[in-house]
Amino acid sequence: MKEEIDNYVRVLELKKNIILQGAPGTGKTYTTASIAVRLCNKDFADFSDHSKVMAEYERLQDEGQIAFCTFHQSMDYEDFVEGLKPVVSEDGGGITYEVEDGLFKSLCQRAQMKEGADIISCIDTYLESIKGYENRKTIPTLTGKSQLNVWWKEGNKTISSRSAFSQSEKEEDYSPSPLNIEKVKLQAIGDGKENNWPSYAAAFINAVKREYQLENQISSKPYVLIIDEINRGNVSKIFGELITLLEADKRSGGGDHHIRLTLPYSKESFAVPANLYIIGTMNTTDRSTGSIDYAVRRRFAFVTLEASAEVIRTHVDESVRDLAISLFEEINGKSRDDQNSFIYQHKSGDFELEDLMIGHSYFMADDIESLRLKMRYEVVPLIKEYIKDGILRGKKDDEHYFSSWMDAKCYLTKLSEDSEDLVE
Repeated sequence: MKEEIDNYVRVLELKKNIILQGAPGTGKTYTTASIAVRLCNKDFADFSDHSKVMAEYERLQDEGQIAFCTFHQSMDYEDFVEGLKPVVSEDGGGITYEVEDGLFKSLCQRAQMKEGADIISCIDTYLESIKGYENRKTIPTLTGKSQLNVWWKEGNKTISSRSAFSQSEKEEDYSPSPLNIEKVKLQAIGDGKENNWPSYAAAFINAVKREYQLENQISSKPYVLIIDEINRGNVSKIFGELITLLEADKRSGGGDHHIRLTLPYSKESFAVPANLYIIGTMNTTDRSTGSIDYAVRRRFAFVTLEASAEVIRTHVDESVRDLAISLFEEINGKSRDDQNSFIYQHKSGDFELEDLMIGHSYFMADDIESLRLKMRYEVVPLIKEYIKDGILRGKKDDEHYFSSWMDAKCYLTKLSEDSEDLVE
């Protein structure tokens, strides 16, 4: 198992993006978690212990190195990268629309923060340098088309800011757009947002990064984004122009031809860091969803996970192991060349055999009753759905198979026993 995971990690480190594809129940979710854990923690090696893998996965997720999302048909660029979101002003003055970062953008920003380059400490130092209106600094807005004056009154919980071109008749240190310091810090580390003036806060954060040369620095830690059911969303639409930046050589902090783009809403300069890795999963039988076009495919390596009786043999209790393997082999075959299996005899010409096999996780049971429930309420309904959708071809003896399987019995074995009884 460890060698297999290490091989997947090497592919991911080279390509930066991979998709694990296969039929339902082939272990894509667990393999994805194992790859992410191994990539982030090279010292972890006990992949035979499911509970230990998931405990380490949750620890890395809590620390922000691993992020998870599921694509769906309603997901779009505004959810994933950035978009305009309605915000009710705190003074009840109405609704405004502010730029809100999506999961992908936030994770990229986190991955670009080099250890030792503490943005929070740098903000505190910067505030000391602009203490008092007389020490104000002029910084560019996000678009670069205007400028802001920023300063800080010692003891205040806000940063004073005002357009450099403001013609206000109020006192010279009047600030119509104060920035909450704690919220600015949260925005800087990707854990929140300065609700009232997020674009001004972003301009301030960029000024701090420039002042202390924090821009374009890459963390030494790997960061992983897991996208479950990646083919259920319109991938090209969700990533938008950032599709180009996914290529390994286009990444900042490591790519030979790294590229930065200006985001459409915030007008920020954006790059995908070399230490951000994407792992997607997709079911090969799921033809009711969107396909992944060639432009996207070129940027991902594809790993196919197949149903395996060996996993059952290794992980299922001996009290139910032989029966579970017998059912697995009757449905899927003893090998890829087994023409007597249910799947082989029923497969549609549009599908590869490994795409149709019922994954080994459907046969992982602790006892006979658990196996019976899995067969009755998971395996048989799934196969019937495949037949209904034309993925498998129906035949006249199918109900005899289903009746036996729902009782956790092999139909061909039962048929053989019945024939022997008749002979006797």
